[in-house]
Amino acid sequence: MKFSGATMFALFSTAARVAAFSPSRVARVSQLASNPSSILGHSAKAITPRFMATVASAETEEAEVVELPTNENDDELLRIRHSSAHVMAMAVQQIYPEAQVTIGPWIDNGFYYDFFFPETTDPETGETIEARKLTDQDLKKIKKAMDKIISKNHPITREEVSREEAEKRIKAMNEPFKMEILEGLEEPITLYHIGDEWWDLCAGPHVESTAKIPKKAVALQSVAGAYWRGDENREMLQRVYATAWKDPVQLKQYKKMMEEAKKRDHRVLGKKLDLFSIQEDAGGGLVFWHPKGSKVRNKIEEFWKEAHTDDGYDIVYTPHIANLDLWKTSGH
Repeated sequence: MKFSGATMFALFSTAARVAAFSPSRVARVSQLASNPSSILGHSAKAITPRFMATVASAETEEAEVVELPTNENDDELLRIRHSSAHVMAMAVQQIYPEAQVTIGPWIDNGFYYDFFFPETTDPETGETIEARKLTDQDLKKIKKAMDKIISKNHPITREEVSREEAEKRIKAMNEPFKMEILEGLEEPITLYHIGDEWWDLCAGPHVESTAKIPKKAVALQSVAGAYWRGDENREMLQRVYATAWKDPVQLKQYKKMMEEAKKRDHRVLGKKLDLFSIQEDAGGGLVFWHPKGSKVRNKIEEFWKEAHTDDGYDIVYTPHIANLDLWKTSGH
């Protein structure tokens, strides 16, 4: 069986992280990594130099790559992402006036915004038009509209209003989700405006103007479904995910990281290398380990147990099933 360098890196990454906490284990991890035949038999010997070359290459690349900033350590990046979310919402409502906005927070690698698209009526025929489903083509239109907004250098300004004034404006816009959000806010109520064309309930912070957003460092990624307030009995929303960085170089680096992560996706490797399968007849997400995968799993489990035992941990076993009342009590 032939294993690529990326594959072996993925299989041993967990063990390597454990070893990092104890230098005495580095040798054991190195042995596993440099001698795959110890797990999978003599057929794996041929790939050892290839694996080691891949690891060496990865280490060289890592030394050359600058660490990407985070929301926690870079306030400017956080502001860019937050303002980018507002610009995206503005763009969506410019293109699709029927769209209603809900929430649009920043997240670890960018931001997202949830939209509700109601059914509409054809003004000529009176026929009901189904709610819009955003596509990849729609994302391209939205990004193009965002770039235009950014280029206009609209000022982004903060305004404090009374609850009554906020209610009045929201009712005039027919934004029921904003009204629901307003009900949970404490005063002072703050709004953030993009020029005089768009605003949203928001506590900030934001950049000073749309031109402060590097449009070539923003990319729309995907669309997913999400229930309003996480309640399956409420409206189904469409969540647009995006990533935003301080410059195009950081965006390029982030995309490269995502590409590398896909190469090490356990779902892809498991199928490609005949390590395991998931049988839908048995239940979604339930893994059936094949002989090759079982060998890898067993070795990693042995290492994991050894590492914890050496550090003074005791291993215990609990039942795989329990009384239903226990799960109800725990909230699971």
